Amino acid sequence: MSRPILSSQFHQGPYRTPNACLRRNTVSRRSAVVRADIKAADAVVIVGDIGGTNARLSAWRTDLGSTAATQIFAKVYPTSEYSTFETVVNAFLSEPSVRATPPQAAALAIAGAVDDNRCNMTNVNWIVDGDGLQAKHGFRVALLNDFEAVGYGIPALEPEDLVTLNQAPVVPKAPKIVMGPGTGLGAAQLMWDSGIRAYKVWPGEGSHATFAPRGWKQKALSRYVTNMRGHCEIEQVACGSGLELIYEFLQTDEAANRPDLLARSKLKMKKAAEISAAALEGSDPIAVEAVDMMYAIVGAEAGAMALRCLAKGGAYIAGGITPKLLPRVQAGALLEGFLMRKGRAPFHKILAETPLFVITNEQVGQI
Repeated sequence: MSRPILSSQFHQGPYRTPNACLRRNTVSRRSAVVRADIKAADAVVIVGDIGGTNARLSAWRTDLGSTAATQIFAKVYPTSEYSTFETVVNAFLSEPSVRATPPQAAALAIAGAVDDNRCNMTNVNWIVDGDGLQAKHGFRVALLNDFEAVGYGIPALEPEDLVTLNQAPVVPKAPKIVMGPGTGLGAAQLMWDSGIRAYKVWPGEGSHATFAPRGWKQKALSRYVTNMRGHCEIEQVACGSGLELIYEFLQTDEAANRPDLLARSKLKMKKAAEISAAALEGSDPIAVEAVDMMYAIVGAEAGAMALRCLAKGGAYIAGGITPKLLPRVQAGALLEGFLMRKGRAPFHKILAETPLFVITNEQVGQI
């Protein structure tokens, strides 16, 4: 099956498209992935954002000769309630408003590595087979990595969709990077393609590389995770379950600091949502430290990604967790991790001149 063709109307910077956002159920064609072989003036397309916790599906009516698409129907399906992705698709296609407007194509962003239009998902026991879905349902299906989709959404964002953490000029056509914690940790790079006059997104699985700790406490965290699981990869300490793991680890700190929590039986286990809420309230100092530690790790990895490709077009932090924790994120741990102040001066200078943003529009992948 041929790959989707990116609209050449994608622009260079993060702010320039006059895009009516998904919040208003309308989106400019300039923010969409367009197929050259769909000719219908009234095409219906399924858009999917399939993560480890939720599968978000929506149906859109688009006239490729105009500038807009209109959302017909959208629904969120918790992955824990469905044994396979096919059952989710069947449930979506059985919705009355979807049945009344049969789709001609589907673009599905999947949390995992996509190979030959197929994905064995990372954090849920699903296999998504694009060609199999196409054969069964009779419409074209294209899969892409979830952060590949986020990358294609970045040029379509509005100013109000971004919070600036490091103020620096966005260099036109320069590389960009995006990463962010959710159920897992996603990442991708955006490189300008002069042939299509737009950014092409290159997905990757770098979050499964070995965690490179900074400072004695992160080194102790790495040892803690390695002793428990045999290996400590970046994602294990930089996502929702990673936040839970950091919170658990911090309770094993020095006896002088936490004498009441020395015994393993006395460890207080909390879910990521509880830790996040306690950190925002300031009611649990360990929760505050856990959130700050996780974002210091995220910031350091974002800085490393930015150095690898000299991302003067900007580093973008996405994912479902960050917008909810924005007050703690703005407190500085993420930016300090990103800037690498204790590293060699020339490379700190490069990072200081690299814009750093938080994406607050959680629908960026669907855009």
